[in-house]
Amino acid sequence: MMRTELRSLCSALLLLALAASPARADDPSAAAWRTLDHLRGALIAAGPTRAEFSQTYVPAGFSSGETERGSMALSLPDCLRWDYTEPYPKSFLLCGDTAHYWNGEDHTGRRYEVDREKEPGLDLLMLSLDTLRRRYRASEEAVGDASVRVTLEPVDDAGTLAEASLLVSADGAQLSGVTYRDREGNLTRFALAAPRPFDPDGVFAPPADVRWQE
Repeated sequence: MMRTELRSLCSALLLLALAASPARADDPSAAAWRTLDHLRGALIAAGPTRAEFSQTYVPAGFSSGETERGSMALSLPDCLRWDYTEPYPKSFLLCGDTAHYWNGEDHTGRRYEVDREKEPGLDLLMLSLDTLRRRYRASEEAVGDASVRVTLEPVDDAGTLAEASLLVSADGAQLSGVTYRDREGNLTRFALAAPRPFDPDGVFAPPADVRWQE
């Protein structure tokens, strides 16, 4: 269960950590890559931030699904943490090549190493923008006057990711939503509140009172 949830989560949201590189003027998807580049730069410049989120998982063939809520802590380019509060408390932490998942109520958790070359979507954390361009098609469309939607699609059918889209402010400085669809048709939607700076002391380290299984 941990690997499935964490893979889906990271495939959608570690798109934030795209490596910066200038967009080619003759590339029809240049606007989308520039937006992602600008977003990542803004998130790194902001330092550690926290934001409330809601996550809705809609299984293939259904029009609605279960919603969970919690808070996200982000410290690019290295760490991402999700603390779910409703309806089932649990936490995820990914820093470097190590992922942790735990339930604070029963003080048990799982820990494992992440191979970013093999985990679907995790290549978005570590590869250059030129390499990403070879693996994904990017497009951008306006959503009202204040936002744009950037969509990424793999150029081949390897992995589970079918499509991921990010809802970004028109100035490219803030992420307000992410949608992830896998090849089975399952859909995961994240709605993010405005981020705020916070003191990250201890947040991006796994808790010491948890019994870890490798």
